Amino acid sequence: MSKNLIALQNKFLGKGETIYDRLARMRGEGKTLDDAALAQLAAETGLPKAHVRSVAQFYDELAVGGVGALELRICNGEACQVADAGLRARLEDALGIDPLTGLGPDGRISLKHVTCLGYCSQGPNAMLELEGERRVFSLAAEGREAELVKALSEGTAPNLPEPVNAFFENKDPQGRFLLERFGKGAEHLEEARKLGAYQGLERALERGRDEGGEWVLGQILESEIRGRGGAGFPAGLKLKTVKEAREASSGSSGKCFVVCNADEGDAGAYIDKELLERDPHAVIEGILLAALAVGAEEGFVYLRYEYPRARKIFGEAVADAQESGFLGENILGSGFRFSLRIVDGQGAYICGEETSLLRSLEGVPAQVSPKPPFPAVSGYHGQPTLVQNVETLAAFPRIVVRGGATFAALGHGKSRGTKLVSLNAAVAKPGLYEVELGISLRELIFERAGGMAEGKSFQAVQVGGPLGGIFPEKLLDTRLDFEDFAAHRGLLGHAGIVVYPDDVDLVRIGRNLMAFCAIESCGKCFPCRIGSLRGTEIFDRILSGRGSQADLDLLAELDETMLYGSLCALGGAIPTPIDNLMIHFIESFQTYIPGAKTPERVFRHLEAE
Repeated sequence: MSKNLIALQNKFLGKGETIYDRLARMRGEGKTLDDAALAQLAAETGLPKAHVRSVAQFYDELAVGGVGALELRICNGEACQVADAGLRARLEDALGIDPLTGLGPDGRISLKHVTCLGYCSQGPNAMLELEGERRVFSLAAEGREAELVKALSEGTAPNLPEPVNAFFENKDPQGRFLLERFGKGAEHLEEARKLGAYQGLERALERGRDEGGEWVLGQILESEIRGRGGAGFPAGLKLKTVKEAREASSGSSGKCFVVCNADEGDAGAYIDKELLERDPHAVIEGILLAALAVGAEEGFVYLRYEYPRARKIFGEAVADAQESGFLGENILGSGFRFSLRIVDGQGAYICGEETSLLRSLEGVPAQVSPKPPFPAVSGYHGQPTLVQNVETLAAFPRIVVRGGATFAALGHGKSRGTKLVSLNAAVAKPGLYEVELGISLRELIFERAGGMAEGKSFQAVQVGGPLGGIFPEKLLDTRLDFEDFAAHRGLLGHAGIVVYPDDVDLVRIGRNLMAFCAIESCGKCFPCRIGSLRGTEIFDRILSGRGSQADLDLLAELDETMLYGSLCALGGAIPTPIDNLMIHFIESFQTYIPGAKTPERVFRHLEAE
């Protein structure tokens, strides 16, 4: 069915444009995406009404209707919940918002949720949209909440500055690969060039297009870098697979693509956001090096809608690179050509999964596709496609310039090199850190980040976003290492870190994680689609005081079904933090269920400590 719809789009819209693009453009122009508008668009394009409607309804930003109203979105991610869980309720009361409809008394103000805005070190955060303009701000400082309420009551936007995440370089200069240009004006091409941008590309192209591509591939393989987006698959092997698949399908003239996954959506993670804003040319150069290695001439950056500042800065960087000859035809006079297009995400967390992202680029509902075939063999429009996240690609230029062996000399076990990690405001020094893989959680939190923020005591830590494990104090010696995390039924993932103080209700956190899965499920497989809803209902029953041991046993059974039956990591990994809560924090459940015990079923698929 998807192939037929894609073929129809190519026929009626022209190859390269999709109904997703048309809808996104209408949204950006402030047009109302109601039934009449969707029917008119279907008539204009000759596409089935059901297809146009299904694409619009899949994405939060395309289904919201008009954008003329004053719309406030409060971040409900774990980091902002830790910072101030009562913010939304206070704003509802102050602004007269109906909790059921989210609308103010005259319908002029709407209050919604958003996950996440990428300022987890400064929470709680909010985004205000007024007549198509998006503003992001922190409400952490004293008086800002009152200032917001006053402005909204008067029908205006508050004059609040956009937050800033702090960053901390690796203590060892040899371990500085990703933050060395931060704070030095590297968002501007001229300054970035002075700091070494595009040197790796120049060195590669000096060898010629083909030999240069082989050299780049060799350096990435030697570095042993694994994908930084979550799964930890060897990046060099993925590059090699795409290259060989292209050559096998059509010889040296075969077509393939490079896709940069910039749809970072894990609450607590702001790694990609900071790279896109503070060193965008490292990301662009990394994409070019990857394209050279696999033989691609076309690529995409799928960039998160909730990052307006990153979109602006990175968009300007792409335009500057194009104007200066680093993108386009005959790059640096080498005969190498590459075009890069930014595609704006429209509010679907599932698009962080590579097959879902590719379906979105193709203009159909972004449901997960079964694997195999893997995108490296059959991806965008059935062609070999390299999908890598921002951090992985941003590391390529330094690896190429400094040598793959230099990167591989750092790290621990099979986890080589350095990794960016982001910490929330529960620690004394929240921000972005570059650390050597193998560092323990204890050293990271209590030495590098200065321990807990004033007045806070440690209870737990979650690493890897909503799908990551939640660890107690006794597991703080776990290393930031793919295998060490897996051994404790955790997930290093993207390495967004949320520290939970002891005043946080972990049962409620579990409920929010399960509800997040229910909201963001693509709906393709029933274990995720239905299981996440049933799981949320169980948590609601427990939190209302009506829960029992039977509910915990049922939750464990549900987790097992989702773990083994879901099509992708969203449904398959959400049981990880839930199981961690039941085995490491059963006392939290005992607040609601006296005498609650960890279900025996959990031990079937969770290594007990």
